[in-house]
Amino acid sequence: MFIEEGNLCANRNANTTNMKKRIIKTIFTILALLWLLISAVLTIVIALLLLPVILASKSYYLELLLLNIAIVTALGIYPLGFMYQIITQKNNHQYLRKLSLAIDVHGNTIASSLLNDHFITKQSTHQFGVFYETISDNLGENEKSQTLTPFGQRFANFLSVIDLNHAQKSIVPDPIKHYKNHG
Repeated sequence: MFIEEGNLCANRNANTTNMKKRIIKTIFTILALLWLLISAVLTIVIALLLLPVILASKSYYLELLLLNIAIVTALGIYPLGFMYQIITQKNNHQYLRKLSLAIDVHGNTIASSLLNDHFITKQSTHQFGVFYETISDNLGENEKSQTLTPFGQRFANFLSVIDLNHAQKSIVPDPIKHYKNHG
């Protein structure tokens, strides 16, 4: 009798857990579809606003349009994807590591001109903005070759307070090969 009651409770708990998962999945699917609709409407508006640019250059117009689509879509999908991952998955340590690495790589590309102008000297051979490299990798390379500006050195020092010798430890000889194997 006790075994049957235990099995009944286990089945109820399993059914409740499955129902919660389905509800969460449904909510996030609806939110993603809603954001897709918003993205489509915003893309049409942006495309119309950018029409004068087509007179100057058709390829420039296309690049601007694609960039705006990526930004608008990311503004909704990134937070939704992050929340879904955190809510539905148990161990997020590796996910958070990959996420911080992806943000670092994108930051290196997005802010490359700013970082090149303010973090490194003109003599530097390790420029920011190289595909697949992180800001930390570039800081480490420039710290090693002593081509960081005082501001760049302060930033590297700040990272070292959080993680001792972070910039030096972040140097990767072949980033593309490294992240494909360790991503």
